[in-house]
Amino acid sequence: MRGYGKGKGSGPELVTASEIAAFVYCPEAWRLEHGLGLEPWNRAALDVGTRHHEQKAVAERIAGGSISLGRFLAALAAVVLLLLWWWL
Repeated sequence: MRGYGKGKGSGPELVTASEIAAFVYCPEAWRLEHGLGLEPWNRAALDVGTRHHEQKAVAERIAGGSISLGRFLAALAAVVLLLLWWWL
């Protein structure tokens, strides 16, 4: 199986995870899209899914930052409590 990656600097020898998933799901669909270069008929639905996952990725980055901030504030509170306990 030889992949023909599209865009983002992918070379002819690079096979992406989505290409592997497409091949496992339906080898004929993979051949039509990646081998022959035909556009899938449900391009609009694929674009909607891509936007949905991009929004989820933004939410995940925000959540990860919030968790990091919470850990920092908890550590800061522990240090402040230790300093107060040491002074009193």
